[in-house]
Amino acid sequence: MFRSAQLGSASAEELQSIGVSTVIDLRTDVERNSRPSAVPPGARIVVADVFVNQQRSTAAQFAQALQDPVFAAEFFTSGSAEREVQSAYRLFVTEEGSQKAFRTIVETVANADGPVLFHCTAGKDRTGWAATVLLAIAGVPQQTLLDHYLSVIPATDELFQPIYQAAAERGLPREWLHPVLRVQPSFFQTAIDAIVQEFGGFQEYLRHGLDIDADTANAVRGVLLAGQK
Repeated sequence: MFRSAQLGSASAEELQSIGVSTVIDLRTDVERNSRPSAVPPGARIVVADVFVNQQRSTAAQFAQALQDPVFAAEFFTSGSAEREVQSAYRLFVTEEGSQKAFRTIVETVANADGPVLFHCTAGKDRTGWAATVLLAIAGVPQQTLLDHYLSVIPATDELFQPIYQAAAERGLPREWLHPVLRVQPSFFQTAIDAIVQEFGGFQEYLRHGLDIDADTANAVRGVLLAGQK
């Protein structure tokens, strides 16, 4: 099982070397068309568009902020950026299209006949919640789920270094960008709070929000825990 940011031109060879047979793409139509996934010959692509029913404005606002210092000050210091991302995390849990996408991910993993890779664009938010769902099915405790969710920060900091550099050249403090470019404990907690409010707990979310039955959950555990004693 592998997770990733968007797959670049060199990824097909890399994925072939580790035997990936299924790639789950969590991105939107626009993202997929602008940067198609490079996959090895014979690998299956499964689309699980988390934002299929949503029009997200965060990326456009972020791009505007990098060009407009006045807008940047408002967007980053007023809490607008953080609220935009928190809204997305609530919808991960509650919105029907997002629920269907995460269900597709779980069912694909449950029925996999080889290594699976799932990815979005940056590999942190949509991919991070997908990893959280899969690990929760495997019985991982919530604190460990949070630790894993936050563990991508060094990788995404490296991925976004050109953006940080461009922002610095425009006089924007690095920490202003963190709500958009870094995962945050508050984002994770926003999703957890939505689960408690809407379903009562994580297991109820899996059963009633994602419609994951016992057989599917057992199959996922078998995939994730293969080789464990």
